Amino acid sequence: MALAGAARVDLHMHSTGSDGENTPEELADRCAAAGLSTVALTDHNTTAHVTRMQAACARHGIEVVAACEISTSWNGREHHCLAYFVPLDDPIFTARIERVRAEDLARSHRWVDNAAAAGAAITWDQVETRLGADRVPPFSLLSRLLLEAGGEDSPLAAHRAKSGGLYGEWFAPGRPWATEPPWQPSPQEAIAWVREAGGVAVLAHPGATFGSLDPEAALRELAGAGLGGVEAWTTWHSDATARSYAELGARLELAVTAGADYHGPVVKPHVKAPGQVTHNGPDVLERLEAARAQR
Repeated sequence: MALAGAARVDLHMHSTGSDGENTPEELADRCAAAGLSTVALTDHNTTAHVTRMQAACARHGIEVVAACEISTSWNGREHHCLAYFVPLDDPIFTARIERVRAEDLARSHRWVDNAAAAGAAITWDQVETRLGADRVPPFSLLSRLLLEAGGEDSPLAAHRAKSGGLYGEWFAPGRPWATEPPWQPSPQEAIAWVREAGGVAVLAHPGATFGSLDPEAALRELAGAGLGGVEAWTTWHSDATARSYAELGARLELAVTAGADYHGPVVKPHVKAPGQVTHNGPDVLERLEAARAQR
C-alpha cells in the first residue's frame, strides 16, 4: 500500500526481542534513516528490549514509547492488542505478558520436536544457536533452518524447490507436525491488563484478523471493555480498508493510529523500512493519552 506524506511517527515495529530481524540498535539506525521522530517498539508479549531501544534512539533524538503487542484469542481467531505507555517495572503486567510469550515459545519448541521425531535433522539447541536463546523464533527463519536440515532423505527434501507453503503443508492444524495452540488471553482480558498497568490498548490491524466478524459490532464490544484505539493505517490493510477503519474508529471515539509493522526483509519482505506507513498526525500521542485517561 503506497501512502503519501512524510513519515514522522511509527507506532508498530519489532526487534530481535521477538520476531524482528534487527537488534534495537540496528532498528534505531533504520528509524533515524527513515526520518522518524517518535516510535514504539512493539515486540510480541515482551518489553525486554524497550530500554535498549530507548538508549539507542536517544542518540538520534528519537522518542520511544514503552509498548508491546499482546497475542490474544477471540472467536476462534488470533487478534493482536498493542499496549502503549506500559510500565517496564510492573511485576504483575510483566508476568502476565511473559506467560503469553512462554506459551508461544513452548509451541515453537513442540514444532521442532515434532519435525525431529519425523526425521528432520534439527534440534532446539540448533535453533537457539542460530536464532537466539529464549527467543520465539520468527517462523520464516525457523522454516529456513528446517529446510537446511538433513540431506535428500529429509522429509522436507521435496519441499526445498517450492516457494513458501511450509507452514500450511506441515504445521497448520491437522497437518503432520501440528501441535496444540498456545494459551492466549481474550482481547478483553489483555485490555484489562493494559489498563490496570496504566497504559492504553489499541487493536492492531483488525482487517487482517476479524474474518467474518462485523467490524463495528466487534469494535463496539472491545471499546466497551476499555479499548482505547484502533490501528487503521497499516501494511496489513488496503487503502480502502484503512480508510474504513479510520472512519469507524473516529465514529466510535477511538484513537486512530498508524504503524508499518516492520520486522525485517526476510520476515516481512513487503515492509521495507520503519515509517513506511505515514498517517500518524503530530497529535497522535495526545490522542492516545486522551484515550488512556477516558478508558
